Amino acid sequence: MYTSIMKNLLLAVTAIVFLNSCSQVDGANPSQNKALNTLAGKTKKTKSGYMQQALDSWIKDEWTPTVEKNEAIKKKNENKSRRFTIQEYVDKAKVYSKEHSSTSSESHIKKINAMPVIGTDKR
Repeated sequence: MYTSIMKNLLLAVTAIVFLNSCSQVDGANPSQNKALNTLAGKTKKTKSGYMQQALDSWIKDEWTPTVEKNEAIKKKNENKSRRFTIQEYVDKAKVYSKEHSSTSSESHIKKINAMPVIGTDKR
């Protein structure tokens, strides 16, 4: 009985040491092992998806130029060491909303308010 416990303990310790040493070697982890990634079909994403591309282009082409027109925001953005606050985002959204206000035909507010759970429908 004593020898079987010792054998199992020795096997467990050996397995732990072996597996731990494998994880410490560069290239042994699956994320770094190119051959394993080839077999597993893991590939790096080289291009972002449609939604990310649309958001990036909107920020670059619409949001930033509109917000940077405001002198107070432009002055605040010059200080790169400042801490971000939610109020700063609200101020930028306010400036953007003034410049790009939507009409009721473009807005979905009436449709959303007509939904029974969200708004009240007084038909």
